[in-house]
Amino acid sequence: MTELGQRLKEARLEKQLSYEELQDKTKIQKRYLQAIEEGKYSVLPGAFYARAFIKNYAEAVGLDPDMLFEEHASEVPASKEGPTEFAPRSSKPKANVPKDNKLAKVVPLLLTAVLLTALLIAFYWVVQNNGGNSSSEPNKDNVDNYESAEGEKPPEESSDTTEGTDDNNEEDNEGSEDDGTNETETQSEEEAPEQKLEELSSEGSIKTYSLSGTDEFKVELKVNGETYIDVKDESGENIQPGGKIFKKEDGPLSYDLKDLTQVTFNIGATQHVEVTVNGESVTYAVEPSKRPHQKIVIQYQKGTEAQ
Repeated sequence: MTELGQRLKEARLEKQLSYEELQDKTKIQKRYLQAIEEGKYSVLPGAFYARAFIKNYAEAVGLDPDMLFEEHASEVPASKEGPTEFAPRSSKPKANVPKDNKLAKVVPLLLTAVLLTALLIAFYWVVQNNGGNSSSEPNKDNVDNYESAEGEKPPEESSDTTEGTDDNNEEDNEGSEDDGTNETETQSEEEAPEQKLEELSSEGSIKTYSLSGTDEFKVELKVNGETYIDVKDESGENIQPGGKIFKKEDGPLSYDLKDLTQVTFNIGATQHVEVTVNGESVTYAVEPSKRPHQKIVIQYQKGTEAQ
């Protein structure tokens, strides 16, 4: 039995469906359903039907067929059917259009273009002429007002007053620089590394988080109903408990992962599982009611390494 067949069988049993009931639901013969679970794709009519049957089976038991094909691409037989060929447009016979009809369509367009051009030229000529007339001599009243405003400038202050002001400004600047330096040093002494749990990306049904600023990496899965959970490290090795179906009575699942740098939680029936990292809740990429099967990836840097 392949891993894909095991997933489908577990989902069927979770739905409490017999082969006969699943046959009525999918319109796929019982022997084909058994062959899919056992990985005997040679029994099926062909590769195209194998993929179609697996898709119908997955949808009937509440699994995402696209996710199954992505995760078990090596197990699903590839379809050998090639793309349908279409005749190029250049090879299609051209309709015989009378030349008179073409000319009748072109002449109105040309006349419209000439009329628009003439209107634009006339508008440009009017604007230019009006603009030239408006450029008359400057208003004498405005000139007089400008000169009188310039004549009302206040007398310049003595050089002694300016020098005294500069000295006071220099002393104030020195005092402000000292205060800023002291405040910066105090803030740097008081700052301490804090835990940061940040969302890096959310693509499809996979959401990736980054955890840093802490020496602890503890994940807890609170199970509220029957679900499938698989946990793997960065090298693809399984982490226990995982890789099987859990129920509510199995209690919360706890993982101490401080010696790892990346962990992937593959969760089916996400509506029954709540995930917390160091006591902080995380969310899925898609609302669980819309997509039950999803993944959460957590990349971890210890607090000392992040500094």
